[in-house]
Amino acid sequence: MTKDIKNNFASEDILDSIVDGVYVTDFDRKIIYWNKAAEKITGWRKEDVLGLSCMDEILSHVDKESRKLCGKDTCPLYRSIVTGQPTTTPIIVYAQKSNGDRVPVQVNVSPLKNSSGEIIGGVEVFRDVSDVISDLDRAKRIQNKALKWNIREDSILKAAVHYIPHDIIGGDYYAVDQLSKHQYVFLLADVMGHGTSAALHTMYLRSLWEEHFYMLPDITKFIKTLNQQLYQLMHGNFSFAAAVCGVIDTDQQTVTLAGGAFPEVLIFNKNDSVKNIQISGFALGMVENADYPAQITKFGPEDVLFVYTDGAIENPDRYGEVLGEKRFKDILQKAGYPQSHFMHQQIEEKIIELTANAALKDDVTFLEFHWPV
Repeated sequence: MTKDIKNNFASEDILDSIVDGVYVTDFDRKIIYWNKAAEKITGWRKEDVLGLSCMDEILSHVDKESRKLCGKDTCPLYRSIVTGQPTTTPIIVYAQKSNGDRVPVQVNVSPLKNSSGEIIGGVEVFRDVSDVISDLDRAKRIQNKALKWNIREDSILKAAVHYIPHDIIGGDYYAVDQLSKHQYVFLLADVMGHGTSAALHTMYLRSLWEEHFYMLPDITKFIKTLNQQLYQLMHGNFSFAAAVCGVIDTDQQTVTLAGGAFPEVLIFNKNDSVKNIQISGFALGMVENADYPAQITKFGPEDVLFVYTDGAIENPDRYGEVLGEKRFKDILQKAGYPQSHFMHQQIEEKIIELTANAALKDDVTFLEFHWPV
């Protein structure tokens, strides 16, 4: 019986029997196979697409921010073909249906190799996740309201935030507020992982920010309290939050920092030099009674304080080596930052160019504080 099944079923029959859409392209991304589920999900018939390039206004993938992916390094299939690496985690993109509507799909891609190991094309498998995305979009709106941003228009400092969640919702949390005319405070935290569970932890961080805000500007006491509270929640669940809290004092011309397990904080000076501040301490939620000593650094007119989560530096290249702090800093300086305006989309694309993936592997948040002349 097994032999009869093996002889009577071609690979096309098997692929036409699954509920996931599957299409195969050659090295130039011309579509050479399109299964029945791909027809059902997108409305594009096999005879409509075979022989055409996947860039020929067919699926026309965009990301969750409506940025076009086709023909760029951010195209998942293209990245898989040129790097020889399959996706390690699914990617959410929005595909164009034959009627012009958009459908959210969860995508996995792999390079297609011949018997000699040569890459000759690519394979994309995708699934309609419309129901899931509808719920996540509602959760995103709720989460966005939990993020805190309170900088008065007449403030001395100019601040900006750029938040790039890996999924629809993310595990980064930020809060920025003014304590007085000359004191500003911020918290940037990165909960382990991403997606729904990490996003729920960020909601708890918002409640801790509100509950213990009265402790500020004593950031040592504030961070230690947050750590103890998070320990009660996270202990035994193998979860934690890398975090940094800072108080900027424009009278004293200082920034005071405390936190743990966080990437270095950068201060760009007017003479084009960069000061790297290492954040020592345990991640929040790991050690119940950990101490978080404060570090005080000069920060004055024409300086720029730049803080980011590790999703910007932990993307591996095609050789498996993570980008790291040095190469990320090189990307910023080659882009002319801070003299040129920070363009987070271009920076994101530059990171992706150096990695094996078509998307950042984790949530990323950038915080900027500019002290004008």
